[in-house]
Amino acid sequence: MEIINQNREDLIEYLLNCAFKHGISYTLVQSEPDDPAISFKQERKMYINTNWRNSNEIPFIIGHEIGHLMLGDQGIMYYESFSGQNSEEHSADLYSLNLIYNYSAKKGDSFQEPGTFIQNYGIPS
Repeated sequence: MEIINQNREDLIEYLLNCAFKHGISYTLVQSEPDDPAISFKQERKMYINTNWRNSNEIPFIIGHEIGHLMLGDQGIMYYESFSGQNSEEHSADLYSLNLIYNYSAKKGDSFQEPGTFIQNYGIPS
């Protein structure tokens, strides 16, 4: 199931506003579908590829990069295959998951099944 475009756009806006409120700047770029997002600790800036190969994952990626910067990580590129193999990646994943869960709770979404939440919010496996 795909995230409905308007819901995805609303979630992206929420996450980018969250970044801005925490002093994180961002640039949205259209690059090759396999080019990952990246964040830079010193600049507190993230670059998000809006042409990512799975557009449903873009909100999660934004939250992931916010996580790197909020947690003081070194600023590592988002690679789904690398995620989970590194504690900084795992922590950034959890940070993103928490941001998205809080957003869904504020909207009044309640999910009895975690898989439904994961599907509806584009959380990558």
